[in-house]
Amino acid sequence: MASASDFQSWAEPDLVIPLGGQTFRVRPPSVDDAAKVLACAVRGEVNLRMVEGPIPDEVQAVLETIGPDDHPALGDAYQEMKKAGLSPVTINRLGYYAVFYWARGEEYADTLARLLFTPRVTDDLFPDEDSEPAPKGS
Repeated sequence: MASASDFQSWAEPDLVIPLGGQTFRVRPPSVDDAAKVLACAVRGEVNLRMVEGPIPDEVQAVLETIGPDDHPALGDAYQEMKKAGLSPVTINRLGYYAVFYWARGEEYADTLARLLFTPRVTDDLFPDEDSEPAPKGS
């Protein structure tokens, strides 16, 4: 006899990232990776000065368990993105999004991504000090 419970509907859905004609499916973090994702969220909020630091020792200890090619928020999609030739900047931005998506929810991740990554009119008004001035007429 089949169960009346729909267990699949209880499961957290994948994060689906359509990008450049491809779709990357990011599975929810495992129990072990969830602690790493939360630690990354703490580090991100401290680094972005959203909360005052320093990063607590217990959180830092969890962060130190993350290897250089390990991305607990993106999971296997991290390697898929690298193989697809996405730029490191794009992967980094998607990583930030995924960390906050899993740690704080979609609305928080969307809001933060808009604040961090949406180009602004002022970006062209204040060029970097080291950059060359744009040629006249451009």
